[in-house]
Amino acid sequence: MKRALVVILLAATACKREEPPKPAPVVMRVERASAATVTKRYVATGPRLSGTLQPQQSATIIAETGGTVLNVTASEGVSVARGTELARIVDETASDALRSAQVAVTSGQTTVAVARRDYERAQRLAGAGALPKRDIDVGRAQVASAEAQLGQARAQLAQAQERSGNQRVVASVSGIVSEKRVSTGDVVTQGTPLFTIVDLSTLQLEATVPADAIGQVNPGTTVELSVRGYPDQAFRGTIARVAPSVDAGTGQVRVYVSMPNQGKRLVGGLFAEGTVRTIARVGLIVPIDALDESGAAPAVMRVRNGVTERVTVQLGIRSDAEGFVEILSGVGEGETVLIGPARTIAPGTRVNVS
Repeated sequence: MKRALVVILLAATACKREEPPKPAPVVMRVERASAATVTKRYVATGPRLSGTLQPQQSATIIAETGGTVLNVTASEGVSVARGTELARIVDETASDALRSAQVAVTSGQTTVAVARRDYERAQRLAGAGALPKRDIDVGRAQVASAEAQLGQARAQLAQAQERSGNQRVVASVSGIVSEKRVSTGDVVTQGTPLFTIVDLSTLQLEATVPADAIGQVNPGTTVELSVRGYPDQAFRGTIARVAPSVDAGTGQVRVYVSMPNQGKRLVGGLFAEGTVRTIARVGLIVPIDALDESGAAPAVMRVRNGVTERVTVQLGIRSDAEGFVEILSGVGEGETVLIGPARTIAPGTRVNVS
């Protein structure tokens, strides 16, 4: 009897050892590119605008007199201060006129001096009875005529000096020389454009917005901008002015955005686009591609403790241009959500995001 019991126990133990092991849970691998982290950042919404940045202030320096260009000292890309000499223009006609005017003044001064001496001598002789008094009147008239001629010569000299002074071509504003149109030896006429100087400390963006958004676009409103060539940098400007009328053909209103150019890193001609900041705050965002809007309420597929779960979320600011949407509730900062095709993975699936 005891032997039979031992056999039964051994058989039971053997059966227990031969049970197959339970299969390990299946874990689906999800590439990191198919997942995103809920992040907190500054978000803004409002009318979109775009355009080309241009210097807000520029000046074209023209020749104030004709002649031969000499001593060109400015080149493109060089910074100049107001009053800096850029070139000189030799005007032979002005030089001749200046010399003639100087000679005329000298001659006039001599004539006046002679007329005054003759007048004084006539006064003495008339007082002694050696000349009739009418000669005194003649001498006085001659002095007055000589002084008038001297005054006219001096006026002509001042004009000639002014023309001669225009031979120095100077910068009328501080900035950077963006264009040099003349070289040493060129012959120019009065009014010929010589240089263009731009002030890059402030740039201007000229853009349009739809007429139905005009209530959100006011002078002083902040504009968040991104500039081509600087993909990882954000720039900020303000609306300087708004056109007083709507373009009947396009239904758009023209606006002008002023943007400080710190360090003068940006140059004219760069394309920029941005958002008029009518609503702005710090919020949680996810890529728009993380949204599942097929149901009654928008949702995301969150990964928590390695398991997927569908979570209903409340949406805030949405930017299709930048590809993000604000999440007001449903997920927290730092959590992981699936994007693209990965968001269709069934809830409750074990995943490994790597």
